[in-house]
Amino acid sequence: MADEPVKQPAPLALRISLTGVLLVTLLLIGVRYLNAANLYPGVVNGADTGPALARERSDVREVKFTTADGVKLYGWVQGDDAAPRKIIQFMGNGEQVGPSASMYEAHCRALKAQFLLFDYRGFGASEGRPSEPGLYADARAAHAFAVNELKWRPSSIILWGRSLGGGPAIKLATELLAENPPAALILEAPFTSVRDMASLRLSHLGKPEWLVYDLYDNLSRAPELMLPVFHFHGDADDIIPYAQGEQLFAALPGPKQHLALPGVGHNDIWSDETRAAQIRARINEFLGARE
Repeated sequence: MADEPVKQPAPLALRISLTGVLLVTLLLIGVRYLNAANLYPGVVNGADTGPALARERSDVREVKFTTADGVKLYGWVQGDDAAPRKIIQFMGNGEQVGPSASMYEAHCRALKAQFLLFDYRGFGASEGRPSEPGLYADARAAHAFAVNELKWRPSSIILWGRSLGGGPAIKLATELLAENPPAALILEAPFTSVRDMASLRLSHLGKPEWLVYDLYDNLSRAPELMLPVFHFHGDADDIIPYAQGEQLFAALPGPKQHLALPGVGHNDIWSDETRAAQIRARINEFLGARE
């Protein structure tokens, strides 16, 4: 019986190359995971929070709608159907429908508004996993639901983006401008872009902006926003720098108003009832002047 040929090991250079490719792949997977963990940390409350709280309130009704890519989203319509102002709310990255119901009740009353609130994909009672294209799809679906099912007039709809929510609100506004422009855009403590946030918060990594997947480049879209914009931001914001809000506001071309909140951070904007009433009064005045 002939001797079997001795198997030769792969060349050293090939083994080193394959190992390098594997390590880079693992690094990119890790970076993508960290990106998602930072942008979409999830919320403390579970999928049953919104439905449970809805059962306790007489001023909300639960709704469900489906995005163009088949993701089922959960939401509330809060406020009086006869309210003249119709607002779609885009929440921050640690928020979901339900826990802030009392705050939105006060918004509805002070602004004579009805709100459509919804959980982004992967948040609260909604299906799916969050991503930048995914949240943009969620925004489009919310607007389509408001127009087609709730019968809101497109010209009466106001988009309100808080923090991360400024991204999908701004993107949707730019898409609607040509045919169905919203009545106004409200921006609460927005950032310029995720790249700018990464450069600021992760500067010890050298070039962290190179490792960013979801961009939410609000600043590049701001010059397109030829519509009324009310912008407010705490000047002691320790999460999204006040300077980014100022930069974004400066790039807006249309009718606009900026409200600085002295000594206020990112998550305590609505914690003081007197300040909350003043903010609502300013928003009401701004919107009323353009109706």
